[in-house]
Amino acid sequence: MITFDIETLPTDNEQVIAALAAMVKPPETHKKQETIDAWMAENKESALAELVSKTSFDGLYGRIACIAWSVDGGEVQSTLPTDGEANSIQRFYDAIRDAAKAKYHGGTASTGLTFCGHNVAGFDLPFLKHRSIVLGIKPPPDACKAMSSKPWDNYIADTMLMWSSDSQKRASMDKLCKAFGITGKDGFDGSMVAETWPVDPHKVIEYCKDDVRRTLAIHSRLTFSECM
Repeated sequence: MITFDIETLPTDNEQVIAALAAMVKPPETHKKQETIDAWMAENKESALAELVSKTSFDGLYGRIACIAWSVDGGEVQSTLPTDGEANSIQRFYDAIRDAAKAKYHGGTASTGLTFCGHNVAGFDLPFLKHRSIVLGIKPPPDACKAMSSKPWDNYIADTMLMWSSDSQKRASMDKLCKAFGITGKDGFDGSMVAETWPVDPHKVIEYCKDDVRRTLAIHSRLTFSECM
């Protein structure tokens, strides 16, 4: 099983940002030009910043800052601040290929991997797939299977859906940690990644690695592994 987490950043593409800026419009109730101009002067910058921020949830425009993972509950590994997005993805894919190999009479055979994460079916896997397409990086076969699988298939273990498939009863990682007595996020969360990454990427990477550790602990509780 590959337990993993990604941290994402908003677009830094000037053409995309310019296109988003063109989308900023005052409310339709503003009819007079002076009212429109006043609204734009006061609100355009913050409205644009919000639109750019939202691209961190969209694999078409956003970017992957870092990836952390664990193979079969082992030591949590991660990409490096100096990798850049493409190299980070490639480093993760290389780890997946290595994990998929099992010794078999002197040769190797694919073992088949399950990809585990919190909201991994709804966010991490689709985002990773989209960035791979945009950057022209081919995922390993096991990753491709997970990316095209249904959330309930054996290739995916989404701890958010394992807690409840009912959209009204799903719980955040932090809520599950509090309920299970697992150390939570301790004041740092995904909303802080974009501003922190340029000045302290190691803090973001450690946060990403901690999310993998939290996911492993949650998965253990959800599968009753601690009861065996």
